[in-house]
Amino acid sequence: MKKIIQSCLLLVLSAAALAESGNATIVQFTEREKGVGAYSVRYIIRDNIIRIDDDDDAGDYVIYDDVKRMIYSINHDDSTVLVINNKDWDLPEFKFQRNVSWQTLEDSPAINGKKVLNYWLSAGKTVCSEAQVAEGFLLKEAGLLKRYKQTLSGEQVSSLVATPEDMRTPCLLVDQVYNLGSVYDKGFPIQQWHVNGLQRLMVSYKTGEKVSDKLFELPEDYKRYSIGDNLKFGDMDSMPATH
Repeated sequence: MKKIIQSCLLLVLSAAALAESGNATIVQFTEREKGVGAYSVRYIIRDNIIRIDDDDDAGDYVIYDDVKRMIYSINHDDSTVLVINNKDWDLPEFKFQRNVSWQTLEDSPAINGKKVLNYWLSAGKTVCSEAQVAEGFLLKEAGLLKRYKQTLSGEQVSSLVATPEDMRTPCLLVDQVYNLGSVYDKGFPIQQWHVNGLQRLMVSYKTGEKVSDKLFELPEDYKRYSIGDNLKFGDMDSMPATH
């Protein structure tokens, strides 16, 4: 694990030296899922808005508007925009203990003079997700992503009725549905693991990048829709990833 962390940090630090003047932060990840090969995910973060895509300007993408607290998921194949409005929600009283733990990795290379922290989110005795977080690193961007996760979870909470009771595992509830975004509390995660098999590794980042305004635009002629009260299990797959 230490070699992976060091490799990731070297890429991050070398990317910082290449940053040009501008106003956007671009973070590149490699993600893996069970039964799926590695793929790229790009986060473009500017002011109070986030674009998430597969590193393709012309591909499908997700926009999060932090001012409006709204998420837009654009699908070019069927010319639609899934609109997710912010919904307030609270953690329920689980029948198990939800726990968040942090530990400093003393032997890890530092980023911006700060140590890397290990993060765990557990449900009972099961670790649902684990991450390495650079303390104090990209704090503004981390704050935006935390609110994005909370906004997305508002839709997941309201859609939980569509998930059969026997599939509502403790980890599903704390890591995917009632996601507080606590992994972003102390800085930006550089790698993450989830019990459902999703893995994410930061491979590079740049700050102060100039990006086109068009990357944040919503197609005017696409049909907009929201997931209604008649949601059926399986429809949740159309929503942006929660992690």
